[in-house]
Amino acid sequence: MTMVRSQDDPPGQPLANSYWVLPGRLLAGEYPGGRAREETRERIGRLLAAGVSCFLDLTAPDELEPYESMLPESVVYLRKPIPDHRVPLERAHMHEILECLSEALVDGRLVYLHCHAGIGRTGMAVGCHLVAQGLEPDAALRRLNELWRQSARSDSWPSVPETTEQVEFIRSWARERAGHGVRPEGPVPVDARLRARFHGALLGLACGDALAAATQHRRPGSFAPIEDQLGGGPFDLPRGAWSDDTAMTLCLAESLVERGGFDARDQVQRYLRWQQEGHLSATGRCVGITPSVTRALATAQWRRQPYSGSHDPKQLDPEPLARVTPVVMFFFERPDEAVRLAGESARTTCQAPVVIEACRLFGAMLHAALGGAEKAAVLELDAGSWEPRSPRSRLAGGRIRRGNDIVHALEAALWAFAGTGSFRDGALQAANLGGDSDVVASAFGALAGACYGVEAIPPEWLAALVARARIETLAERLLLRS
Repeated sequence: MTMVRSQDDPPGQPLANSYWVLPGRLLAGEYPGGRAREETRERIGRLLAAGVSCFLDLTAPDELEPYESMLPESVVYLRKPIPDHRVPLERAHMHEILECLSEALVDGRLVYLHCHAGIGRTGMAVGCHLVAQGLEPDAALRRLNELWRQSARSDSWPSVPETTEQVEFIRSWARERAGHGVRPEGPVPVDARLRARFHGALLGLACGDALAAATQHRRPGSFAPIEDQLGGGPFDLPRGAWSDDTAMTLCLAESLVERGGFDARDQVQRYLRWQQEGHLSATGRCVGITPSVTRALATAQWRRQPYSGSHDPKQLDPEPLARVTPVVMFFFERPDEAVRLAGESARTTCQAPVVIEACRLFGAMLHAALGGAEKAAVLELDAGSWEPRSPRSRLAGGRIRRGNDIVHALEAALWAFAGTGSFRDGALQAANLGGDSDVVASAFGALAGACYGVEAIPPEWLAALVARARIETLAERLLLRS
């Protein structure tokens, strides 16, 4: 089965003399203009096609032919000039550059940082950025030059930045780091375990969904148990591709970080884009959408009411369960709000009280796991208002009831989580249930990924995961916004 490259996979280097500092988020390199206007337009087009939405220009206004008039209105252009071959005249100027860079990254923009050749001023700014993120100066210089090797220009100019003065400026930047409020954006300042749990939750959800591609909608006992990601299934997905559970989760995650909060109308618009255009899908097309979700989205358009899910108490759709994950991540520092809005996130497609309560319960458990609670403590949260329907009451016997509603889906995900000791074993147990295994394995993946951390997910599953970089980027943005 051939692999399909998702529209959300990270682009390659759009310009030969450029290099990724943060793949899919921060690109550094040379002046984007060409010898003629048409060449400039073509080169800028390549950068825009790669997703660049912010240009940070370190050249002087009269140094090179301006290009900002060719940029779309939605693209941010910032100029913070440094004299060619030199360091900033005032150290505060580098603080301004790094603050602009940090703000653009936190806002979710893909930044292209450049000077003329991309060697001196750009290398110095990237080096200071790495120091500001926690690397020691010599480690930052080593990392900078590892990254620089992506650029074709490294063949003729083997190390950066250009001058000894610029190298020493990077070395001296560690003194600035302690006392100046540059917003952290890289992997070091945030607690490493918290980052591992955030990434584990979102990547685990997608890996669980991809694993279940081969078994969903199949009757238990009618197929040989799977032992690895296979793809296939009712939608003939390539290995590592996922279905509606992950796609709608990513739409909700994108809405949270783009809107800066919970906006049900915006969520519905992104779900509609997924339905109609394949937005944030694994294969460029909408797969797995259920009749109830289709009806809810149609009703939302007709009534102009974002909360258009059915109120029927007998319609206990399981689909909303896993997509509470980004809500809990975004509102992690506000636990009560995280749990409340986990329930609200279901209402765009289903408003049955039991569904909302199930999402709140799962949200509370997920929040505990993200916070570092032990597995036993996470499972203890399954109590209170759900008794005697509590899934916990059925875990001790080691058996699981089968059904196609959210109660059974949550029960099955917790059964797989409680009864196994690794991400792999639990995910396979969830996927091999058949039926709504995509929902069950997605929910298991989110909870187990949050509890065990991203390093517990089998590396071969992560390597095969379609649009992995896009999912990692959303996880990081949720972490920085939390």
